Amino acid sequence: MEYAFEGAQLAFGGKKFSPSVRTFSQMREVLAFPERDCGLLPDAPLYYMYRQVKRFSSLRYDITRILPVNLCGERNKTFGHAHPPSKDGAAWSELYEVLSGSCHFLLQKVSQLGVEDAVLLSAKKGDCFIVPPGYGHVTINAGRKELVMANLVCDGFEADYSLFSHRRGACFYELYSGKIVKNKNYGTGFFLRRMDAARFSRRYGVFAALEGKSILEAAKNFSDIEFLEKPHLFY
Repeated sequence: MEYAFEGAQLAFGGKKFSPSVRTFSQMREVLAFPERDCGLLPDAPLYYMYRQVKRFSSLRYDITRILPVNLCGERNKTFGHAHPPSKDGAAWSELYEVLSGSCHFLLQKVSQLGVEDAVLLSAKKGDCFIVPPGYGHVTINAGRKELVMANLVCDGFEADYSLFSHRRGACFYELYSGKIVKNKNYGTGFFLRRMDAARFSRRYGVFAALEGKSILEAAKNFSDIEFLEKPHLFY
């Protein structure tokens, strides 16, 4: 399905959608160098979130537009969030797709013992990949053009931003130069793995029916995406 941006609005499926906007002032607490003056006004938009532009049962299809901004020495990124457990104890997962641009996707699994896993995924236009249960995540614009992402997720829970807020971002930062630096607020004793997004997702059986398809193509067979609505089916 075609999409287009008209100013800040999204035209999709014959309708127009206004975004929620994440501004520079709202992102300062998760920056590597919040004290730097990078010439951005407090209300400068960093990314736009168009929520629920299409629905499949309790699943909502969102589109996010991340601008190519030098964020005080970092590549522009999302704030970061994690998914809580569902009522039956299984954690929620999410499906992402790159619609345009170049993406790095930072996944982290954090427990009371510290960072158990940190992975930097690389993805390009047309790539679809999974956020597995138990991982928090940040989307990074890895290029010099706008990054446009789609995601499919159940609206039966609220995203948890608290860890990223308390620890000033994810466990690693990607600088504008491309260098990766560790966030000291997570302690030590962990390292970063790098993987292709599709290769990472192939580790999970539910991805077999999705690989090579767009989210909207995959959604034509609801049984292939039902694990997003019923997380216990992921395992």
